[in-house]
Amino acid sequence: MTQRTTPPQPRRRTRRRLLAAVAGAVGALTWAAGSADAGPKWARIAGDHHSPSVVAASTAALSAYDGFAAAGTPGAFVSYVHARDTAADTVAVEMRLDPAVVRAAWAKADMAHQEATLAALTQLGVPYRALRSDPGSGFDCSGLTSWAWARAGVRIAHQSSAQIGAARRVDESAAVAGDLVQYPGHVMLYLGVDRAIVHASNPQSDVELSFQPRAVRFGDPAG
Repeated sequence: MTQRTTPPQPRRRTRRRLLAAVAGAVGALTWAAGSADAGPKWARIAGDHHSPSVVAASTAALSAYDGFAAAGTPGAFVSYVHARDTAADTVAVEMRLDPAVVRAAWAKADMAHQEATLAALTQLGVPYRALRSDPGSGFDCSGLTSWAWARAGVRIAHQSSAQIGAARRVDESAAVAGDLVQYPGHVMLYLGVDRAIVHASNPQSDVELSFQPRAVRFGDPAG
């Protein structure tokens, strides 16, 4: 089933330019639908928690996102949605989730949240390194979340309790992919479904897919 929709705007800094670029073509668009301490050693997911397939699909989706941000056209938006859905499907396979549910959860998030989510997923397997926030080299927990959100144009502190303290508090039932998930000493990025997360966990597990198993707080860094 298809629905007619207006492409949402990526990043606040390009919102007006992209709105003007797509305004004349919308009618034709249709498409189918604290501290930097390490966290505990987490239970393994069913698939590959460092999945190269997720990294590749998320990298392709970020590239498509950048194409949409540059072009601002319905066609570029459709290409991005297809790439985003492929990344969602790949995450679902590794985590034994329903692909349709993951797709819907990511589509529900605004563009900044989508970009932050995809950015974090491109770093699966990168080593855990205390006090680091270096893509492809090393992250601690708050280093990963601060880098992912900086990619989306939102700067947050490199410290877990400061991140959640500055974020707008949200209930778990209202949380979306890209929101922060935090308990004292550790912060993660929510994937929008069934407490699924991506995080820089500890030196044994590095940046990985997982499920957070305990009571946490959720927060929206974009406010």
